[in-house]
Amino acid sequence: MTEIVARRDRDAIWAAPLAAGILLWPAVWNGYPIVFADTGTYLSQAIDRYLGWDRPPFYSLFMLPLHMTVTTWPVILAQGLLTVWVLRLVCGVRWRWLPVVVAPLAVGTWLPFLVCQLMPDVFTPLLVLLLCAGTTKWRWVAFAAFAIAAQQSSLLLSAAILPLTALTRRRLFVAPLLAIAALLTVNFLGHHRLAISPYGNVFLLARVVYDGPGMDVLRQDCPESGWRLCAYLDRFPPTSDEFLWRPDSPIVLAGGHKAVSAEADAIIAAALRAEPGRQLRATLRNGMDQLTRYASGDGLEPWPAEVTPWIERDFPAAEQARYANGLQARGLLVLPPGLAALHAWVARTGVLACLALLPFAIWRRYEPGKILLVVLVALPASALITGGLSTPHDRYQSRIMWLPPFVAALSLVSMYRRPA
Repeated sequence: MTEIVARRDRDAIWAAPLAAGILLWPAVWNGYPIVFADTGTYLSQAIDRYLGWDRPPFYSLFMLPLHMTVTTWPVILAQGLLTVWVLRLVCGVRWRWLPVVVAPLAVGTWLPFLVCQLMPDVFTPLLVLLLCAGTTKWRWVAFAAFAIAAQQSSLLLSAAILPLTALTRRRLFVAPLLAIAALLTVNFLGHHRLAISPYGNVFLLARVVYDGPGMDVLRQDCPESGWRLCAYLDRFPPTSDEFLWRPDSPIVLAGGHKAVSAEADAIIAAALRAEPGRQLRATLRNGMDQLTRYASGDGLEPWPAEVTPWIERDFPAAEQARYANGLQARGLLVLPPGLAALHAWVARTGVLACLALLPFAIWRRYEPGKILLVVLVALPASALITGGLSTPHDRYQSRIMWLPPFVAALSLVSMYRRPA
């Protein structure tokens, strides 16, 4: 037995890096890890030792000891290794079979692009799998807590699916509690606010305004209310994203996000009191819109204003050259239409397969039934959280759409192996 265990451990030495390497092909193709608009914030928070108003610092702190302002490649390598470790935990396969498990995901789903992106997005689906696995080992509970704290939407997602996974694994409830404690502590020390998201109401304000009730309240109560935004009612841009991020948006002109945050609760409350039904319908409509938006390729454009300055300021010339010569930085990183169509087909087929397998798994009392149920609940829950409370974008739903085909295939194999 000792010899078998030792052989399996030796297999991990080559199989884990090989499986992780398979998932890194988008970065190799690009010539550099993939970046997004928020990457600059995540890099700079830890390097400059500041706490941004809109992003928790935990992913920044995760990246810093890996890149050390030298190169960002170790960050995505670590993300690849963590991903294959979680996949093995859920699959229960021997290490030598892990590259075989990973290879179809690397071709047929958006997963490798998540692994290769300097963003915490990959930790959202990994969190779902961890909760499905029901592991109570403290290292995995700690990793789940990190995944929740790194991206605040994951806190609501974990609240939606934990009741389905942790009834017999009570230790899993520690993960969101640890995440909440970490967020409260960091925000109290950095912003002097005992809050999970001290300025997160600005995002909800944007949603309420662009759904209609918030704009009606502003037009009705301004200028008597004295709200900062009243002076810029005729300068609101067409979309909520522009409202939040344009350098000449009303939020910026009104004093910035932190200043507007102080008045956001009052505007949101007035809008909800005036038109609760309308806002509820808009939230559900946005959630449904998000549920159907999962096209691969969102965010692959260059980000010269959001990311390039931080790479040029904090990293050596060789790294700057690698970044600048990458396909994405040159505007050439375009997902082949055939690959995007394949991802969409695999995702839809996976959802249909999960729906078809769920009744059979529950009837036969197969363990995969719980995993199928959790993933099927996670899809609309994530859509409602991201699309309903923010703005529908393909990147939000695409980061979890590789889960249905994965768990459907896993369930089929598990059912086949189980004795009748």
